[in-house]
Amino acid sequence: MPDTPLTDQLDLDAIEAHAAAATPGPWGVYESGPVIEIAADLQENGCGYRARRGICRLDDAPLDNDPAHRGWMAEEDWAQVQADAAFIAAMSPAMVKAMAAEIRRLRAQVAAVLAVHEKGEHNGFAVCLECASQMFPPPETGIWSESAYPCATLRALGITEDATSAANRP
Repeated sequence: MPDTPLTDQLDLDAIEAHAAAATPGPWGVYESGPVIEIAADLQENGCGYRARRGICRLDDAPLDNDPAHRGWMAEEDWAQVQADAAFIAAMSPAMVKAMAAEIRRLRAQVAAVLAVHEKGEHNGFAVCLECASQMFPPPETGIWSESAYPCATLRALGITEDATSAANRP
């Protein structure tokens, strides 16, 4: 796998396609004996639960075929099944679509910032052209420390090297 952040490896189109194909939510969790079920449009009806469609079923029988793994006590295993069920239910298609949309929005914002805060040079020093153009007194005075590249804006985005490199692109 390449040495890039996980968010750069996300195929948002594929993720959104999976979310669109999944049963719409909201998804809920209910326990019935040694089983936890995740279902769409889960509602309590006075004598139990009613749901439009079951999503998945988790039980208390662990699938632990790794001999190096220490055996969990039954309470620990059931707590993990409960935590897994809550996580799966929370990642409904609507939530996944919202997260993908937020990633796209943030990537667009970072791209816009990178487009404005371009790298330039002054007397052999790397400077941010945008920050230099906003300086007072003007750059001709030789006071360029506030516009050093990467500027404070890019550093706030976590960009510590040349923003034109592929590793720093959104």
